[in-house]
Amino acid sequence: MMRALLALGVVMVMTGGPALAQGNGAAVIDVSEFITSGEGFVDLNGDGIPDLGELTEGFAGIWDEQVAERTPEDFQALVVDQVPNFDVEDEGSMLVGACGGLAISYDDQGMSLDAMVDLGDAEPAVDAYTGGQAMTSGNPFVIDPGGVVVYWGFTKDLPTFSLAGAVGGTDYGEPNPAFHDHAWTVSIMGVSADRGGDPNQRDKNRNAGLVDLGDILEDVPVPTAIYDLTELNTTVKAKGAIIDLYASADPGKRLPDDFDLEIIQAEAGSAEFCFGEGWIKFNGSGPGIAPTAVAALLAAAGFAGILFNVRPAQSWRA
Repeated sequence: MMRALLALGVVMVMTGGPALAQGNGAAVIDVSEFITSGEGFVDLNGDGIPDLGELTEGFAGIWDEQVAERTPEDFQALVVDQVPNFDVEDEGSMLVGACGGLAISYDDQGMSLDAMVDLGDAEPAVDAYTGGQAMTSGNPFVIDPGGVVVYWGFTKDLPTFSLAGAVGGTDYGEPNPAFHDHAWTVSIMGVSADRGGDPNQRDKNRNAGLVDLGDILEDVPVPTAIYDLTELNTTVKAKGAIIDLYASADPGKRLPDDFDLEIIQAEAGSAEFCFGEGWIKFNGSGPGIAPTAVAALLAAAGFAGILFNVRPAQSWRA
C-alpha cells in the first residue's frame, strides 16, 4: 500500500526466537507474488511467510514532511484538539480506492509475526494467516516495537488517473495508473503523525518500504516515568489517505489533520484517492496502556514526524 496507507502497519514483539503470527500457525494465503523488490526474503520459520531480507535505502517524496518539522507544542495541540473526538468504539477496518498491497511485521529476530494483504478489490484487507478480515479490533495487525514492518504496494490499473506526471518521450503504456502531484497523510488515534507528497513525474506505480521500529523507538527521548516506547503494549487505531492531483495547483499542499473517509472523498472530488483505517496491536513487554492515552504519550515524546520519514522506500513503475 502507498507510503501513506501502510502507515497502517507501524511496529512488532520482542521474542527470544521465531514466532508465528498470533499463534495462528501457517499462512493460508501465498504472499510471495507481492515480493517484487528486495533480496533474501525466504521462509526460515516455516510459517509460509517470507522472513526478513534486505531492501535498498530509498528516498523521501519531494513534499514529504521532514523529521521534527512540527514542534512538540504543535503536536501537543493536535493531541488536545483531536483525541477527545476519536471514536474508540469503531471496531472495523477498511481500505478503499485505487490501491492495494501487502504488509508483513517481523519480530526482533527478523521472523514473520503477522501479515495482511489487500488485492485492490472492494473487500477489506485480509489476514494472510487466517483468511479473515485484517486490522479489526478483534484481529489487529500485530507488530513488535523492537522489530520491523515491510510493505509492498501498487496502484490499480485505472484509466481515470490523470496523465499529469508524464515525461515527454517516455513510453509508459496505457493507461497511466499512478498518483501525480499527490498528497498523503497518516494518523494514530486521530492525531496526524506524518504528511507528504510528490509530483511523481516518473509515473511510478509500485512502492516497497521498510520501517525499522526497533531502531526508531529506542532513540525517542521519553522520560522513564512515562513509558519506554520499545516496550509499548497497546492496541491503537491508525488511518491514512492519499489523493491524486491534490497539490497540482499548490505544490506541497497538505491534507487536513482531522480527516476521515467522508472528508477525503470530499477533498478528492473527481480525483482518484485511497483511504485506509484499522487496528494495530503493539505487542511489547511493557504494562498495558489505554488507546486514548497513546497520542498524549507520543506527544510527550516529541514524536511528530519521526516515525515514517526515516524509513527506506523504493518506488518504481511496473
